[in-house]
Amino acid sequence: MHEFHSFYYDQAKAEPVTDEFRIPSGTALDATLLRRLIDEHRESHLPRLERLAAAYETRYGIFGRAAKPDYKPDNRLAADMAYDITETFEGYFIGVPIEVRHADPAKDAYLKAYARRNHQDDADADLSKMAAKFGEAYEMLYQDDEGRPRSVALPPLSAFMVYDDSVLKRKVAFVRYAYDEEGRVVGSWSDAANVYDFADGGDGIEVTGTAPHYFGDVPAVCFEQNTERRGLYEGVLNLIEAYNNALSEKANDVDYFSDAYMIIEGTELPDDFKKDLREYKLINLYNNDGSAVKAYFMAKPDADATQENLINRLEMLIFKMAMVPDITDESFSTASGTALKMRMMPMSNLARNKERKFVRGVQERLRLLANYPDKPFEGSDWEDAEVTMRRNMPEDIAAEASVAGSLSGIVSEETQLALLSCVDDPAAEMERKKRDKERAVGSDADAYPKERIGAAEKEDER
Repeated sequence: MHEFHSFYYDQAKAEPVTDEFRIPSGTALDATLLRRLIDEHRESHLPRLERLAAAYETRYGIFGRAAKPDYKPDNRLAADMAYDITETFEGYFIGVPIEVRHADPAKDAYLKAYARRNHQDDADADLSKMAAKFGEAYEMLYQDDEGRPRSVALPPLSAFMVYDDSVLKRKVAFVRYAYDEEGRVVGSWSDAANVYDFADGGDGIEVTGTAPHYFGDVPAVCFEQNTERRGLYEGVLNLIEAYNNALSEKANDVDYFSDAYMIIEGTELPDDFKKDLREYKLINLYNNDGSAVKAYFMAKPDADATQENLINRLEMLIFKMAMVPDITDESFSTASGTALKMRMMPMSNLARNKERKFVRGVQERLRLLANYPDKPFEGSDWEDAEVTMRRNMPEDIAAEASVAGSLSGIVSEETQLALLSCVDDPAAEMERKKRDKERAVGSDADAYPKERIGAAEKEDER
């Protein structure tokens, strides 16, 4: 598995571990193997994940730096870059909820009811954000108290998937664990048929309960950020650390200048001022030769321009290397049309790559739902479900309408409507348009002067 290296991990004295958990095909997951996998996850994978979580929560290395002497400024400033990059990308990627539709009305109604019951829009947003932070996230399906399928989003901090070593990479088990108040490991793992609760009984892990789950396969889905399972801001953590250091030293220099020493030259000051130079910020120079008295501040080297250049360069590199633009930049407020799309192109490419992974995960979720004995969605129905993702960005409705209108007679009406960002469901919009037309025809027929015709016929009979 590809492993990426950065100065950030040089500082951490450890390489990032992103390898999947693979076991020989046909191997049964027993208590001994489960313990080994949990230990491997905690010792090898968890340190990287905790560092990524700390960066998102603005807990950077600058706050663990050795303290300076009390008389020196010691600012600890950290820019919330990882959070900003994540929220910007996620708002663009999944700010518009995922649409899942089925051509069969009954099956479509089932999927919509499941999405409402499971608060799927919120769950999808959580899954996407976790994948952006850690490079991967898990959705675990389960049976609720009413016997209906539900799911929950889980971070990889305390859960992992186990695959076999075949080229098909089949799921073997899904494991989630935690530690109780006594420090014992507890949790559960699921295979294709059952969920097994376990706990550390002192002599090793013991199974404390077993229950069927009815999903026909390991009831969990892995959502990946990319093939390498690399976090969105993971490649720029070293730049963010350097930015925080430069920003903190800049603040220290400002404090240094506010605490500048004054030099009194040409006369001797009273002894009270000589006791603590740091407290009074005074330096007294004299030789009693009758020279004129002078008072001035000690000049300090000024590296303001150098520092500003470094801070600006680091900020530019952070957004550039993360491939997520700084949308607060003034240039974004004036850009439109093709220029805006060009500036969004790097993030758009990231989103397209992630979309392929995410749609695959949604399809795996639908496959598990189809396995669940809950009619009418069953069997291969998941293959006919349509999964649609749209980007969340300002749209030029007038330009879209112009393009859609110019395609009249070239493409179908449904394709024309699909080009309009204000139309969520082209098929439903066509149906509404048809009903409006029928009502309009009915109104015209009702407005025809039938009574005058009847009166004219009676007059002829006379």
